[in-house]
Amino acid sequence: MHISLLQQDNQVSSDELCQSSDITQAILHELVEHSIAIPLAGEQVTEWQFTVETVTLVKKAARIQRDLAVEWSAIPLVLQLLNERDELIAQNTMLKQQLSRFKHVD
Repeated sequence: MHISLLQQDNQVSSDELCQSSDITQAILHELVEHSIAIPLAGEQVTEWQFTVETVTLVKKAARIQRDLAVEWSAIPLVLQLLNERDELIAQNTMLKQQLSRFKHVD
């Protein structure tokens, strides 16, 4: 599904987010309750607006929950740990590159 962005704010509606992430509005409400997805605007689920980046985050959260049967309440911790892992991998790669420069200097 292609998401049409609201022209000026690069936001997606709750319907667009649910459709693109293959989740229900009830699940979206649960994601908001657990601060996995944070609406930028709107009082009701049907009025909520989200950043485009939220689409990727919700897709990742839904995939983790579906594939690993992790409770929604634990998803924020899992996402945080995955982000920390990615940061550590990036740091490790950078440090290996720096170290390799010293190894080749004779």
